Amino acid sequence: MTMYKKIALLVSTGFIMLLVLVSVNNFQQSSRFMRGQLHTTAQDTATVLAVAISSANKIDDLAAIEALVNAVFDSGYYSRIRLMANDGSTFYEKVRPLSTRGVPDWFLQLVPLDTAIGTAGLMQGWAPRGELELSLHPGFAYASLYARLVAMLKWFAIIFSGVLIVLWWVLHVLLRPLKSVYLQANAIQRNEFIQQTVLPKTREFRRVVEAMNRVSLNAKTSFEEQQDVLSRYETLLYRDELTGLRNRRFLLTELDRLVSETAAFNGYIVIVKVAGLAALRSQQGYEEADNILQSVAQVFTHTLGERSQDKVARINQDEFALLLTTDKEGAVAILDDIFAQVESQQSGFGEPAHLVAGVVALHSGCVASELLSELDLLVVQALAAGPYQYCFSEVAHLALPQGKTQWRGWIQRALDGGLLFLVAQPVYDSNQRILHKEVLVRLVDQQGGMVPAGVFLPMAQELNLSLPIYREVNRLLKTLAVGGFSGPLALNLSDLFIQNEGAMGELKDILHLLNKAPGSLCVEVSHETMHNYPNQCHKVAALVKDFGQVFGIDQLVLSMPMDALMTFSPSYVKVSARTLEDFSTDETPDGYKALRNLTRTLNIRLIAVGIQDQSLLEHVSTLGVDGVQGNLLGRPEKIV
Repeated sequence: MTMYKKIALLVSTGFIMLLVLVSVNNFQQSSRFMRGQLHTTAQDTATVLAVAISSANKIDDLAAIEALVNAVFDSGYYSRIRLMANDGSTFYEKVRPLSTRGVPDWFLQLVPLDTAIGTAGLMQGWAPRGELELSLHPGFAYASLYARLVAMLKWFAIIFSGVLIVLWWVLHVLLRPLKSVYLQANAIQRNEFIQQTVLPKTREFRRVVEAMNRVSLNAKTSFEEQQDVLSRYETLLYRDELTGLRNRRFLLTELDRLVSETAAFNGYIVIVKVAGLAALRSQQGYEEADNILQSVAQVFTHTLGERSQDKVARINQDEFALLLTTDKEGAVAILDDIFAQVESQQSGFGEPAHLVAGVVALHSGCVASELLSELDLLVVQALAAGPYQYCFSEVAHLALPQGKTQWRGWIQRALDGGLLFLVAQPVYDSNQRILHKEVLVRLVDQQGGMVPAGVFLPMAQELNLSLPIYREVNRLLKTLAVGGFSGPLALNLSDLFIQNEGAMGELKDILHLLNKAPGSLCVEVSHETMHNYPNQCHKVAALVKDFGQVFGIDQLVLSMPMDALMTFSPSYVKVSARTLEDFSTDETPDGYKALRNLTRTLNIRLIAVGIQDQSLLEHVSTLGVDGVQGNLLGRPEKIV
């Protein structure tokens, strides 16, 4: 019950009690007064009429008596006039039936009024001839009292309604700060730390608002402090101090993520070596060598500046690594551009220094250590070939078509032949129970191998074939929904899907298909996609929550702002297990604590992904994460 209803009930009870007391007291006094007035009036009228009859000396003249009686009786106030002889016999009587029309019976019983009787003697000269008895009609008294009651109740209703209206308005004004506090508390629950700038004048409410403002400010300050801690440790762990680029640890962590079964990446990894740097140091000193490294880093940053998906890192003294989301022709064009820019600065390098590179195709299912070994061999081969040369790996990990025409034909044949299918990889909680199964899309290549969505979807987007693929995925999801599925499923929406104009309509169709029960479907979007397309992702998150399903953040990037944790209010976030390991070493003891405090404060589950070996699983288990995922725990299995 609201405060208004409680106060209104209290006021109503008081008004009713007051009405009852006033009414009872009023009618007791009124009824006593009325009874006295009725008896007095009856007696006075009887005396006057008896005197009139006696004075007329016409006691035996019934016609004259009739005229005198009618003069009184016709006023309507009397119910009976009777003239009696000395022996008690009635020689004249006039009666009117008692009528109380318009007055309810309950009122007659509530306010009983006795019939008032007045008597007077009849004289003829000095000799008594009889007695006159007059009964006063109480109907008018009842009507008067009842009319008074009705008027009092009307005024009571008017005043009472006015009091309730004024009470509602006063409470509405006075309790407005409480509504703001309620909205502020809900905002804090949604991880929105707002402040109330307008403080109420009522002292008690003002204290409450000020207290809520302090709570909100403290929560926001704590969040920002934890975010700053994460940012500092991320810089300490993953940044190269000299060039400002990422370092080797970041590359290894990123490789673990990109080669996982759930990765949606298709491209190349390039190792670029600044050859002859050791000789340059011996000839011109360390400072000159450092200047060259910084100059090369600037070239990388300038060349890849507009390509947000590509990454560059300095992995040792004279080597850089590039992660390029492109095909072979694109990788060649980027390397040619980098080599041309660096070669134009040859005069600043000195004779011994130049660039060489090794290039390997990178896709899910690769082994990071084998890739790096292969790249080292390719760099040695490039060194032997001469300055500004690069070598590509000749090993074909997947049987993929070459050229857009072949890609179009291959994708179309795959769609027509039903070669698109869904796989799912389980995610476990700390008790080894399945939290959900992440659904992944795969195609079968020309040799029967599984091709991840990250390989063919970018090309399908470029060839305007993404819509047929989404329709086929919807058909498969419908088949899965009709056939039934065990446990919650998780769908990871790519940035290509988010950018699609019909994405919201397609997502709504998917939610309708898999809306088995609240919480039976999880929809994930990567942290980077949220950063690049915030408006579209807000719509996706709102739609998912409207259906009563779960929204999560995939691939949480600790170097990016953590505002997404507040604005999107996800149920869980997925972070690379290797990153969690790096953030929980003796070197960075507070890094993981900051992340854990953030997720716990915001009631967000933390899931470690990309677990490939037992030692990593044991380490993250000691950290108390809420969930784990990786090939060690279970590889993706075909579900439809």
